[in-house]
Amino acid sequence: MTVAANMPVDGVEATVQRWGAQRPDLDVSPIAVIGWLTTASRQIERRLSAVLTEYDLQSWEFDVLATLRTDGEPYEMCPGTIGGHLRVSNSAMTNRINRLEEAGLVERHFSPHNRRIIIIRLTEQGVEVTNRAMNAYLAEGRNALEALSREEVDQLCGLLRKLSTETTAESE
Repeated sequence: MTVAANMPVDGVEATVQRWGAQRPDLDVSPIAVIGWLTTASRQIERRLSAVLTEYDLQSWEFDVLATLRTDGEPYEMCPGTIGGHLRVSNSAMTNRINRLEEAGLVERHFSPHNRRIIIIRLTEQGVEVTNRAMNAYLAEGRNALEALSREEVDQLCGLLRKLSTETTAESE
């Protein structure tokens, strides 16, 4: 892989160039792709985390709240269902729910059909915080992607979905 003449040499490009010089027999293009994906992901995650901090939320808290919010009224789920959506263990979900409950954003109650089942529900405050945080989160997400046209965003989504699907299938 070669560096385009008009592109500044950054950490990723410099690494690609060094490996290419040391091992011209190798196709080092995966270094560039993985490096750019990782760099972009970290930069965007930092920006989004900063937005969530304005609402006294960490990203894992927002993930739980948003999962409940997107399920529709009455904004409730079993902890295992939330964990399944987020790919988080039951023990991790217990800790997360405890902290969100202490903050007044969720509440626990028993299922009316089976008192052995615990249901997690967004409180009114939880709904309000989630709605406000989501508005700011999406605005910052749009800002993070402003260098791309709508068509490029759609292409990128398709490519990342394809890559994610393929790598998930191969790892299972």
